[in-house]
Amino acid sequence: MTKYAVALGSNQGDRARHLRAAADEISRLGSVLAVSALYETAPVGGPEQGPYLNAVLALESPLFAHDLLERLQTIESGHGRERTVRWGPRTLDLDIIAMEGGSIDITGLQIPHPRAAERRFVLDPLCDVWPDAVVGEEGLTAAEARERLGDQEVDLLMPDWVGDDENSGRYWVAGQLTLFLAIALAIIYDGSLPGTDLDGVRLGGALLLVMGGALILAAARSLGRALTIMPEPVSGASLVETGVYSKARHPMYGGVFLLMLGASLLLASLIGAVTSIGLLVFFWAKSGYEERRLRIAYPGYSAYRQRVPRRMIPYLI
Repeated sequence: MTKYAVALGSNQGDRARHLRAAADEISRLGSVLAVSALYETAPVGGPEQGPYLNAVLALESPLFAHDLLERLQTIESGHGRERTVRWGPRTLDLDIIAMEGGSIDITGLQIPHPRAAERRFVLDPLCDVWPDAVVGEEGLTAAEARERLGDQEVDLLMPDWVGDDENSGRYWVAGQLTLFLAIALAIIYDGSLPGTDLDGVRLGGALLLVMGGALILAAARSLGRALTIMPEPVSGASLVETGVYSKARHPMYGGVFLLMLGASLLLASLIGAVTSIGLLVFFWAKSGYEERRLRIAYPGYSAYRQRVPRRMIPYLI
């Protein structure tokens, strides 16, 4: 049995599905010892193309290296991999990065991979599963090579992407509904209906309530069939970048926050107003989780995020 580091990458089609399926197929070639986190990385070299999802598996296999490479290329072909453009976009890219107990340099196969020590999109996931893997001359390890590299565009998206917890989204929704209930109870506990003469605080609350409702309606109209309370994108839906989503990436959350804060101020509930600020913090965290999911689902999401810097309220937050 030989230990190998196998790198996985994809920047075409359903990238996450390609990688999950490949990980399952690779597991049949031996025993998977460890799986790295999932990263999104900018393409290096080649024509203009979208970002990659990258990961590394540590695999123990009875196969010789050239036999393993042949099996990996068969898996690539099964996912529509075409080798027409050097360093071009691909549905699936599988490489043997390192192996235990030596090196290989023959036609069509070089281990350690000749450029592994120069690329963070290889080294970051490799360090997750096998930091002592030799990737360069004189026994240079992945951890040592990673320390020598400067900044390259590599973002960690998800620690556990193969055995993804489908209940995570439900936990976020449960927390959101709990905060809604807490705000409602707070308003009932210490709030009061406004009289005929509204002071500045109540008037400000009324304005925020109207603004929040308008933002919610605009967001719902823009989303259409992509609308969901879950922090994962709807299957088959396209990335929405128009309407109010051209001004903020999560305007629905911003609208709900403004509505809740506005209602608390209009009804003079200090506890409700404070809890609404807590709701904003919660939405900030939930939207961060959601953005990792959106980046996995949509290769263009990173570019969209750069074009639209505001997260929840157009021109403000």
